[in-house]
Amino acid sequence: MEIVSVVQKLQEVGLTHPKLNALQADETLYTVLAIQPEGRIRITDCSIGNADPGDEKLRMLSFFQLVAATQPDLVISPEYSVPWDALLESIEAGITPLPGKLWVLGCESLMLEGLVAIRERLGPTAVVLDDDISPKQITTQKYRNPLVYVFKTKYGDDISEQLVLLVQYKTQASGDQENTEATGMLPGQNVYLFGRAPGEVRLMTLICSDVFGFDKALIDKYYDGLFLLHIQLNNSPRHLLYKKYRQELFAFGGRTELLCLNWADNIVSVDQQGENELNWANICGSAWYLLPSEFDTTDGRINENHRHGIYYTRHEPIRVHALQFHYRPRIFLLQATKVYHHAVPKPQSIRSGPKALKTFVWSQDLSNWVEPRTPKELPNDGFDAQLDRAGGVQIDLEDVRALYRLSPISVERAMAITAGQFGPNANWHEPHRIDSMQLCEQEIVRRVTVTQDPASQAVSFRSARLGAVRAIAELRGNNYPWPAPVEVLRQGFSFNWSPQFPNRNVVAIDGTVATIVHAGLIGDLTELEKLDQRARKALAGPPPEPERALSQEQMDSFNRQHYATRVERFCILYSTAMGPNHYISPRDSSFVQPAGQSPVDIGIPSFCRVADDQQGAQQ
Repeated sequence: MEIVSVVQKLQEVGLTHPKLNALQADETLYTVLAIQPEGRIRITDCSIGNADPGDEKLRMLSFFQLVAATQPDLVISPEYSVPWDALLESIEAGITPLPGKLWVLGCESLMLEGLVAIRERLGPTAVVLDDDISPKQITTQKYRNPLVYVFKTKYGDDISEQLVLLVQYKTQASGDQENTEATGMLPGQNVYLFGRAPGEVRLMTLICSDVFGFDKALIDKYYDGLFLLHIQLNNSPRHLLYKKYRQELFAFGGRTELLCLNWADNIVSVDQQGENELNWANICGSAWYLLPSEFDTTDGRINENHRHGIYYTRHEPIRVHALQFHYRPRIFLLQATKVYHHAVPKPQSIRSGPKALKTFVWSQDLSNWVEPRTPKELPNDGFDAQLDRAGGVQIDLEDVRALYRLSPISVERAMAITAGQFGPNANWHEPHRIDSMQLCEQEIVRRVTVTQDPASQAVSFRSARLGAVRAIAELRGNNYPWPAPVEVLRQGFSFNWSPQFPNRNVVAIDGTVATIVHAGLIGDLTELEKLDQRARKALAGPPPEPERALSQEQMDSFNRQHYATRVERFCILYSTAMGPNHYISPRDSSFVQPAGQSPVDIGIPSFCRVADDQQGAQQ
């Protein structure tokens, strides 16, 4: 892989580098239109493209009409998605980028020397450029895998705008059991780089397995100030080899953003005769990764993006924000701040990240891309249906549904408390710190209110969270003998979360807030004590300053007493074969002294037991 400056490539034919809106390192915003198409792919010895060319051509013609209507600054489609006829007919109909706009289009495969006919067809309408070179000799290869940049620029001082199609070829064959691309695709060599530092963001695009050649030496050279696009037709986008570059890209904490765009989930491929359907059963995996400190993680922004099918997660292993795209076929219109700012006063330099503006779905009756007209056409995160399954016909979980409709993030928080995964840090409830919002190294999406990830770890995590909520909700109608600290719940309660009471997940009928944790089945009861300690630290907050100097032993005792006495309206439940039990911590009585004074006698009065004299689990 060779990185070639677009400045250099255009100079060869007398053209200037375009001034692209998305790449100006200033405080202005830019818009992105990204299509995530439905996948029916035909794979043959001499081509890869859409299995239903007529239908897909119609959809892409409509896509370009939408581009003309919305005029986004950056247009992106995934690998192999755009039929050449749809692109060429749109250009011939006068649908082209305005100055300052850039189209980044993964087009269907192109026969060797196929660009000659395209140049002849467009004639003087466009300058068509490529580097028709390859690091491999032609043996069985019959086609190229092209990415097409479409933009306008000028010849020197000429005031007129010239349409340019700059074609980049995939440099690395993807692997599969049939060696499809290794047999049929002639790889390219050059990857183009837009942008001129320091006043412009740099932009380059990798086509699927190009990431195998984007090694650490290249990443070290180009990561800073880079907006990297990764377009794919990939049935395993979080495979170890495909995601390795992400860790290296963000290793230095530079001014870097990454937008991965794949086809929608459940791609189906057919053979040359349109037969032998194979369902890939793939996830989608489209996501936008970024790390600015000013990134907007307010509930308002996250919930608004959620409504449009852009779901917040935190990629904790590489410490970046990761916005997951809804898996189903859809077009997304987003507005974003720049990758970095140059010579912008600090009060104006706010890089809050992408904001979803609109989504579009394909209307079969109108043969057009349209904004959702009914609730069914909105992105469906699957939570409503999952809640129905969890509650069944017997358990009322409508309070959870009501909380979800107010804020999906509040549901994630309430369920984290229910599972005991809160605190001890006071800011544990910030979106990037909630455990269900965090990706692991395998990039599994475990969010309870986003059910699209079918990975077994995600399914079991969501099931456990809902199971804990269901188990607590089931006690509402069973006259459960709630212990004294939460006796108020005997009259009834509902699940809730609010920023005023960030460590509380239920509210009683009389408005009293409380914390109920359900630990599930526990084999080692010492785990309950650890859970109790962590929860108490969150609920009690940090200890106050003692009135006088204490030894380390006295300080430890002082802290233990603080956590034992300052926690109210708190209960840990766990399951046994005989039914639910509540846990009583030894802390509830360990500091009661005959003299009514603490062991260090620092003027803190003794406290009454909050339950009976039993220690440990209720018998």
